[in-house]
Amino acid sequence: MEISGELLKQTSIIVCTVDRITDLEACLKSLQPFRGGGAEIIVVNNGPHLAAVQEVAERHGAKAINEPRRGISLARNAGVYPSTRALTAFLDDDSVADPNWLPLLLAPFRDSQVHAVAGSVSAQTLADPVSQAFDDLHRAQFPESPVTLEWNAEKNSFPMRMALVGNANMAIRREAFERFGYFDSRFGRGTRIGSGEEPDMLLRILLGGGKVIVEPGARIVHRHSTEWRALRRWAFTSGCAHTAMLTKYFLQERSLRGGILRYAAPRLRPQPAPRGSSTSKLRVPRFPFLLGSLYGPIAFLLSEKS
Repeated sequence: MEISGELLKQTSIIVCTVDRITDLEACLKSLQPFRGGGAEIIVVNNGPHLAAVQEVAERHGAKAINEPRRGISLARNAGVYPSTRALTAFLDDDSVADPNWLPLLLAPFRDSQVHAVAGSVSAQTLADPVSQAFDDLHRAQFPESPVTLEWNAEKNSFPMRMALVGNANMAIRREAFERFGYFDSRFGRGTRIGSGEEPDMLLRILLGGGKVIVEPGARIVHRHSTEWRALRRWAFTSGCAHTAMLTKYFLQERSLRGGILRYAAPRLRPQPAPRGSSTSKLRVPRFPFLLGSLYGPIAFLLSEKS
């Protein structure tokens, strides 16, 4: 898919990495067509092996910076701060970009009212049941065609369900960080909560009156774990992040409390995999999800004190 050179020249692609040099190599290789079109690539090292990360980044024409404080939110923010581009796109080091990823992810920004775009995540392989499960669970959250998300307080008192499309594949207008804030360092991998930084960012944009586009065609391919314990861990951190976000906004904004309670009552339970898939009987592991949901408010309050 063609995209205007102007949009590419306005874009920084930020890749955060922690001790996955082989994965980083494949990720940066997939980004070369976009770099050739004018996009900037920034690699943020969030692990101990800075020299190795710098060597790989330089070989692929990327800038490497170091964020010694552990946490994906801190790392992403560290990538945003030095960028002078108007748009920032994100993917993780264990993902590779589809050839049409960036054109589809950036196209909605032709509308100056769009503040963020969320793309989709596909599994690198469906050969094992755990990767298939992860793929089904991600696909269940995405529409089949592009969708515009805007919050209307009269129709939707708390837009949490909209924000849950946030994931490692997103692009955000630089001015949105200045207007709505940066990634919350209490959320995400490397923190007590362990997840939720992307939905939290989209939630702030929506609550602030911003517009978000969901573009399922903007796809990255992710290397999921093949171990069942990873799926259980994902369920735990998903539940934890969910209730931690609800706790954050319940405490932060009194006017949202009624809407949060109405949202939470029927929805704090795991969602099934989509019908008709080969793993349609698979559910989000219920016990880890519930444990995580119970821990979420505690984790948030402990994060407030740390």
